[in-house]
Amino acid sequence: MSLAQYPWLSEAFGSLPEKLPAALLLHGQRGIGKHLLAQALAKRFLCAEAAVGKEACGRCESCHLFDVGNHPDFRLLQPAADAETETAGDAQRASKSKKPSKQIQVDAVRELAGLTSTVSHRGGARVAMITPAEALNPAAANALLKMLEEPGQDTYLILVAGDVHRLLPTIKSRCFKIPVRVPVAQKGAAWLAEQQAGHAEAALFLASQAPLAALKLSADDDFWTSRSDLMTCLANPSTSALEAAAVAEKLEAPVLGRLLAMWVFDVLALQHGGEVHYNRDKAAEIRNAASRVPGRELCRWSDAVRDFTRSADHPLNRRLALEALFAGFPVARS
Repeated sequence: MSLAQYPWLSEAFGSLPEKLPAALLLHGQRGIGKHLLAQALAKRFLCAEAAVGKEACGRCESCHLFDVGNHPDFRLLQPAADAETETAGDAQRASKSKKPSKQIQVDAVRELAGLTSTVSHRGGARVAMITPAEALNPAAANALLKMLEEPGQDTYLILVAGDVHRLLPTIKSRCFKIPVRVPVAQKGAAWLAEQQAGHAEAALFLASQAPLAALKLSADDDFWTSRSDLMTCLANPSTSALEAAAVAEKLEAPVLGRLLAMWVFDVLALQHGGEVHYNRDKAAEIRNAASRVPGRELCRWSDAVRDFTRSADHPLNRRLALEALFAGFPVARS
């Protein structure tokens, strides 16, 4: 894998100092490619022939071992739930009665001591990648602090975070921070066009301009069907709360919350003399809703949307929460 496939990541890599400290923190929004950039850095540190300021050569034995996931001087720490998603089959997952943890446990961090306290297997650097770093539970975070203070010779610790504010200040202060930013809209759209992605403009808006998230979203036909059904429901004055909840239930709660917030923004923008910003491909439905839904009541309902989104991962019955949300939807003018 070369970062040349992802121009915004290649630019970020090229802008890094020639010599980097032992502890790095890559942070940025979801779907921007932080994990890919972290992998490129890890591979670069382990490469036996990489030129200064360049990516790993991709030809040496270290690069080959890294590519096949078998480099003895590399460790990847991630929640068990993420590791299972990548490696386990459906039958294996179904056979487990206990759900894998979404946290990085302290034992996993303590095992890194073996990496930092022993001699490198290949006589070069040793690298540990922790992703997402905000998944470290309190005990694991405290154990990591000790390693960040004394990482060991030729040892690199690469932390990847989607929500850097959830990390301990003491961890952030010990790391060299590398922000991974989204490309400007034109570059993101051009890249998606090269990938022949459908719904490119809408996908970029929905993914907050993150190209990789937008690419994944553009290929999800079920999502676009459900989104279209939702837009139709919101514009139809005769839609009941039960009908709207049934349609909305097909969408993941965080995605649904974002869709509804964007829809509210567009409707209010039209009502105040502006233009449709997010849902340009659904401008007709937005205009229909803007002519019928009272703006003041819509503003109040947006608070309910925000509360629903904040509690999206709560274990309570989601269908009941959706019905309650749409029961409060502003009554459209006839």
